[in-house]
Amino acid sequence: MRPRWINRLPLLFAVGLVVHMAFMVYAYAAGYFQRLESWVYDIDGTPDGLLVSASDNKIRLWQQRRCLKTLVSPQDVVRCLSLSTDGTLLASGAVDHSVLLWSVAQARPIWRLSEHHGIVTQVCISPDKQWLISQSMDSTLCIWQLPVVKLVKRLPTQNTGFSLSPSGQLAYCDRQANLVVLDLKTQAVLWQMPQMMGKPQFSPRGDQLAWIDTTSHCTVFTPRTHQRIVSFSLGKHTSRTIGFTPDSKQLLVAKWGGVIELWDWRKARRLTQFYAYVLASVEDLRFDALGRLQTAGNGSIKYWDVASQHLLFSIGDGAYRLALLNWLNSWLVLTLAVSYVVLGTANDPTYARYTILGILTLWSLGLLLLVDRVRSWRGSWALGGLWTMVGLTLLSFLLYFFSFVSLVSIPIGFYFGYVYLNRSPTSWSRSALPLLLLLASTFFVLSILDDVLYYIPFSGR
Repeated sequence: MRPRWINRLPLLFAVGLVVHMAFMVYAYAAGYFQRLESWVYDIDGTPDGLLVSASDNKIRLWQQRRCLKTLVSPQDVVRCLSLSTDGTLLASGAVDHSVLLWSVAQARPIWRLSEHHGIVTQVCISPDKQWLISQSMDSTLCIWQLPVVKLVKRLPTQNTGFSLSPSGQLAYCDRQANLVVLDLKTQAVLWQMPQMMGKPQFSPRGDQLAWIDTTSHCTVFTPRTHQRIVSFSLGKHTSRTIGFTPDSKQLLVAKWGGVIELWDWRKARRLTQFYAYVLASVEDLRFDALGRLQTAGNGSIKYWDVASQHLLFSIGDGAYRLALLNWLNSWLVLTLAVSYVVLGTANDPTYARYTILGILTLWSLGLLLLVDRVRSWRGSWALGGLWTMVGLTLLSFLLYFFSFVSLVSIPIGFYFGYVYLNRSPTSWSRSALPLLLLLASTFFVLSILDDVLYYIPFSGR
């Protein structure tokens, strides 16, 4: 008797489940599941989409959702970083007062600069890779010449940040709270203007310069003529995280509490606001080559469409892994439901047997997902779970009619063994015997698989 097409439905759903699992394995191997353990202090990127992030003492290189590489810095917590436009050179500043220059290709630091005596708060590599600027909480700004890494000038400043234009103009706040603009090539001061202490920010083309002072007042200048264009108040709770949109027509301002405001600076009018992070500050923001806003903050990097204030996706927070796991759970439940329906109406013994085998395998997968949710168990608990699964397996062999239980207990036992060895690698001898028993049981079950399935009653036998 030819099997009906409905008998093949479990096989089709199982194939879809296997394809989904194969994609999850690929995503894990390719770095899509990389998770940031703590706060993201700074981000930077290149025009071709490469992004770097600083979190604790780890520097990660990203391409969209994919983590390409993780650099473990010998510094303490890395607070700031800068990536050259060609993506070959990386600078990082840390709380241990040091600045490191990295070779991205070699994934290692090539220079260590120790001229600062306070936490390094900002670093920047010039677009032409001829200069490195660093600022520290010791109220100094250092200008280094590359590639010889020579300290050219140390400037007394307020530790409020600096900004570098595409043409090589450096804007900063000096000790007297003056806005100073300096030419990097000649080291000459181009112009300065008395202001209240604040932070400068050049527009992408360098034709505007915004200044936000400690009273949350914003002033925009034309660097070429040194003329003030507009001056207006940004309101309360303004942080030092600011940036122009790619067309320089609007200004993004971060507020304490995770809010980002979008301003039409020429009209001194706030257009809209949205929450980038809930009750957490926005540490940094920038635009990529596609015009998407990238924000760094509480354990994640987020990509936004500024026009609609829509979150496109986030990386580092485990959301992509969680979404794939949820889809896997859906596939699992759907395949089980279809298998049970087909099993109840089966008219072919061979298909019914393999449907039962598929159901037991899916139950094993579901239990593995449950165990994976509690991987924080102590190693001793994992060892107890391993011995429990061994006991169930041996008991199922003694009660021959229940030998199908071994199809579930064996994979769960192996996973308990993995958890134990992962947490207690030096105590492998304590898990050697139960793992050997499970391995022997696996060969035994495979040799009697038809008999194991035969003794399970099902409709249509």
